[in-house]
Amino acid sequence: MMKILVVEDDTLIREGLSEFLSESGYSIIQAKDGKEALEKFNTDIHLVILDIQIPYINGLDVLKEIRKESDLPVLILTAFSNEEFKIDAYTNLADGYIEKPFSLPVLKARIDALLQKQDIFAYKNVCVNFKSYTAKIDGKTIDINAKELEILKYLLDNAGIALTRAQILDHVWKDSEEVPYDRVIDVYIKELRKKLGLDCITTIRNVGYKLEKS
Repeated sequence: MMKILVVEDDTLIREGLSEFLSESGYSIIQAKDGKEALEKFNTDIHLVILDIQIPYINGLDVLKEIRKESDLPVLILTAFSNEEFKIDAYTNLADGYIEKPFSLPVLKARIDALLQKQDIFAYKNVCVNFKSYTAKIDGKTIDINAKELEILKYLLDNAGIALTRAQILDHVWKDSEEVPYDRVIDVYIKELRKKLGLDCITTIRNVGYKLEKS
């Protein structure tokens, strides 16, 4: 499950936002000020929603510290709308800003778009990072090989489309001198379902496989 750190000193906004995102399938960690944000920040977090006007350490300084360790997506929450602030936020490598008051569905759309750019796939309690070739269930790393993840990525990139075994082979083994028999795809799919519990991958009889995003 994707972890989002929500940093906001206004209790009503922080708890309301956290509840909405939890109901949307995210795991939420809350921080009420800059000091707590840096204490709770770790490499297992996938995205940060960061208010600027927070106690102890302001949001931009928190962002600077985060950028020393990670390039994960950071969305800035702000009541400011002047250009100087926006330039300052982007200079400090923010990935975007949301001006208060904001729409929760619009915020979720921004979050989803940023996470997708990070080559991260989240499904139920599973989180796959295609950049680092890692997969985790409930935060615990699962032993999985590169070809399994490449097949998953190809299915994800073509979500909702039925792909034949031949298409999967041609894509995943396109740079290989030895291409296996097409039924080897069945073995890889079986392993993906077994290791990660991906019931979102469905078998299309006499065709191949399809990934259905929820």
